[in-house]
Amino acid sequence: METLRDYIENIKRFSPEARLYLLVSMLQGIGWGVFQLFFNFYILSLGYQQGFMGLLISLPSITALFVALGAGYISDLIGRKRAFLLGGVLSVAAQLLMLIVPTQPMLIFSAILRGIGMSIFSVTAAPFLMENSTERERTHLFSFSSGISTMSSFLGNFLGGSLPALFAILLEVDPTSSPAYAWSLALTSVLNLVALFPLARLEVKQKIMAQSLLAPFKMLWEHRNMMTRLLLPTLVLSLGAGMLIPFLNIFFRFRYALPDDTIGTLFGIGSLWMGLAILIGPVLANRWGKAKTVVITQAISIPFLITLGFVNSLPLAVAAFWIRMALMNLSAPVYQTMVMEEADASSRGMAASLYSMIWNLGRAVSPSVSGPIQEVYGFDPVFISTILSYILSVYLVYRWFVKRRYHAQTCSMGLQPELVE
Repeated sequence: METLRDYIENIKRFSPEARLYLLVSMLQGIGWGVFQLFFNFYILSLGYQQGFMGLLISLPSITALFVALGAGYISDLIGRKRAFLLGGVLSVAAQLLMLIVPTQPMLIFSAILRGIGMSIFSVTAAPFLMENSTERERTHLFSFSSGISTMSSFLGNFLGGSLPALFAILLEVDPTSSPAYAWSLALTSVLNLVALFPLARLEVKQKIMAQSLLAPFKMLWEHRNMMTRLLLPTLVLSLGAGMLIPFLNIFFRFRYALPDDTIGTLFGIGSLWMGLAILIGPVLANRWGKAKTVVITQAISIPFLITLGFVNSLPLAVAAFWIRMALMNLSAPVYQTMVMEEADASSRGMAASLYSMIWNLGRAVSPSVSGPIQEVYGFDPVFISTILSYILSVYLVYRWFVKRRYHAQTCSMGLQPELVE
């Protein structure tokens, strides 16, 4: 297994541009930790129901789904630096509008605008990391980027949990009132604004050649078999994740009556463990291979998801929540590296667009379905659908990448194919 010294050596190989991006990930991670903790509570405090809240959670992903191709084209056309800045500015503007004018139409508009900004930023990130790394440290860079963002969200969760109470004192309002949540969320806009300054210092040396908007469809057709194997498990996984993950803070409040600061601490510790687990991803990928790492870690996480949903014990639920979060997310950057390595240099923006479209397709559909289901039936059917989707996704990755490659290796050694089917 890779030694600690080798791991550190790979981190030292990160380019200056990659290091600046990691700083941005850290700042945005802190802001995201606060945002994901209080956004649902903010919407409910305004008097809206869970169905509308589910729509607002879905809208950024729905928007990203439709603009992903255009976002990839923009990223290739204007370059990674300008695309990062454009996505960041749009995201900050969307968050401010949501807080300043919290009417139903403006909340919908801000969710759409945030989806555009998020799409441009996320579609740009993967090819940027690919272009600013070598094969040797690439998996480490993808994992480190995801890990540092996740661990930073721990600070947002942990420190942010007490923000509503603080603003309640300053504003002389109730800690669960919309002003207390609004001012807490305003800090995410400040952090995202600060993150624009490191982005402005990026020096992207590689010249990007813009392609036709039809290029993703051409690439998808030319590599349809491989892209289907790469993208279908992601779609299945995102459908299940969108049903449950955005609502876990609501789950803990409703089932166990936990206060905001306790939920913040709970999510903060979970983010910390998840970030540390993500950093282990490259080590496991080097030992087992990328595909097998995805299958093993995600499969092990499923029993803990079952425990979280159906064992009515707070200590067991908390432990299962932390372990599931770490295991399921450990392999995400490893799998994303697999996808990006399948694309050539001229198509990475477009490959990232396709990956983003597929991921957002599931995340766009599921929350808007999950909200009304929760209102009528509670969380049990939500957990069941998520569990089934995770099982199917793991099976697809196993069959198409682990079993298939083992089959090919066995045949190359002179064994009969039926011995491995």
